[in-house]
Amino acid sequence: MDSIGVDIESVERFRKALGNLQFLNNIFTKPELDYCLSKPDPSQHLAARFAAKEAVIKALSKPMHPKQIEVLNNKQGKPLIKLKDYEVMLSLSHTKENAIAFVMLKSNDKR
Repeated sequence: MDSIGVDIESVERFRKALGNLQFLNNIFTKPELDYCLSKPDPSQHLAARFAAKEAVIKALSKPMHPKQIEVLNNKQGKPLIKLKDYEVMLSLSHTKENAIAFVMLKSNDKR
């Protein structure tokens, strides 16, 4: 099954959540938080990564917990998601107000 997903998130939502570590730890893995919190405006990066998680969930059309999907960066700084049984193509973008993610999933199923 090949599929696509897209999501847009308000950066302000994550700006307000910066003081709520329990909320952030429930959604993001430690490497995700380490990366985002190292940035001058972590809320933009948190919103983009959450949008990516939501886009994957939409593409899969099945419920998953956000921490089951980890958005990391390769050595060149490009964001990526590793997902069992799928090749994931990911694009992230953000402004001061919004973050968007677009994913394309290609099944590795050889049937």
